[in-house]
Amino acid sequence: MMERSRAEDAAKWGWALLIWGAPWSHAAMTLGTVWVTLCALLVLKQRRTPSKSSGPLIWLLGLFAWGWLSLLWSDNLDWGLQLASIQVTLLTLAFSWHVVPRPDLTAKWVFQSAALAMAGVLAWGAWRVGQGEVLAGRDWTPWTSHIRLAMLAALGWVWGAQHQSKTNLLLFGVLWAFFTAVTGSLTNALLWPLALIWVLWGRFSPSARRGLLAGSAAITLTLAGGMALWLRPVPLPVPRAELPAFTAQGHAYIHHPERVVSEGGHRLHLFLCPTEWEDAWSQISDLPLHEPNAAGFTVRDRLPRYLTSLGWPKDGEHILQLSPQDVRAIEEGATHATPAKGLRLRLRELRREWEVWQDGGNPSGHALFQRIAHWHAGWHAWMQSLWVGHGMGDTSSAMEQAYVQLGSDLAAPHRHRAHMQHLTWGISGGLIAMLLWLGFARAWHQGIGKHSRVALWGGLVVMLSCVFEDAWETQAGVVISFLALFGAFQRPAQTD
Repeated sequence: MMERSRAEDAAKWGWALLIWGAPWSHAAMTLGTVWVTLCALLVLKQRRTPSKSSGPLIWLLGLFAWGWLSLLWSDNLDWGLQLASIQVTLLTLAFSWHVVPRPDLTAKWVFQSAALAMAGVLAWGAWRVGQGEVLAGRDWTPWTSHIRLAMLAALGWVWGAQHQSKTNLLLFGVLWAFFTAVTGSLTNALLWPLALIWVLWGRFSPSARRGLLAGSAAITLTLAGGMALWLRPVPLPVPRAELPAFTAQGHAYIHHPERVVSEGGHRLHLFLCPTEWEDAWSQISDLPLHEPNAAGFTVRDRLPRYLTSLGWPKDGEHILQLSPQDVRAIEEGATHATPAKGLRLRLRELRREWEVWQDGGNPSGHALFQRIAHWHAGWHAWMQSLWVGHGMGDTSSAMEQAYVQLGSDLAAPHRHRAHMQHLTWGISGGLIAMLLWLGFARAWHQGIGKHSRVALWGGLVVMLSCVFEDAWETQAGVVISFLALFGAFQRPAQTD
């Protein structure tokens, strides 16, 4: 056994900075990356290091090298160089992992770092709520995104199952569930049950695993069936022929029974009488019906939805019945008489997205369905330069052109990038980049993933995160992806 050098011992402080700093500080991640890289260079200078699963590193180098080469046919070099500087972090960390050993405490640190980050987020958010602030889901995670914390939590829970007590694992799961509830993150809602199954699978006997599979399948089918029932259109309150034609003031109602958008379990496009809105609203509020608020919405946008959530017709008679509290809520932008937060609000928004899509509405601002539009545009952009892509620097301009060519319904502020790392490789580097990406995935599985359940879990987390976002285009994304891909695999012992 070769004696550990001082550089190898010192490297653990760099790994610690990365793991503990990832949820909080870009500076900590940068310093940790520089630290472990310098330690790795010192080790290489002192002696030869045995080869250790170099296949993934070679494929990763090839993938990034092709991306950097694509800058030659990119117009936006500033953006391309910015991306290159971010992605080189993952390459240098993978190189350092190849040379200096990770600490045996890595899994424990990830577990503790994720728990501390979620506890800190909840405490900070609770304090702000106590000060009277109203927090949206994203407001709970000011230091890093909820998707990054979801990835770290997923790693921490599964890796923690190797050394933590049942009590600690249970507390971690409860903490993560609270975090998911307040942020309303669908990524967390997906990873939480998957991580739970992965943890239980490792602890159960073979016979119990069959029961776990059966139970998981039954719960999944039940949830899917429940979701399908929940997403069914709200039934009409009365048969079409019995819908009233006139309001109490004698004006005609407008009914669109073919449209399914609802609010609070009631159809939005029934019992509409816009003719009466302005006069009635002016009697209970000084805020003009058509004046936009700070977010760009008008009372006219909010009023019919709010009345619908109460189950009331949208006419002058019922506008005059609104309480002062209702009026204030509408003026402040409320669309529902019963406020919701966190996951409950996210589910409410998901139902509305689904119903708007069924009615052929615009997906702009709807996180899930506008993402489908992003993917559609991304695929179109890739097909315009199938073999070599548009270049790392020009993915944004390629997407802009795709939206125009497709005649996308998305409003300009919502015409984002692909939000899928798998697809972004194709847009930036074409089929060659996609083949290199798949080659890296295969080499990683052969060299690392198939040797350990906890390592394989890290690969699954990265794969899923790359479906939901451009995970390798932020510093926190590449650092946590590195931990997921390489952090659970123990380097073979060095020998003479």
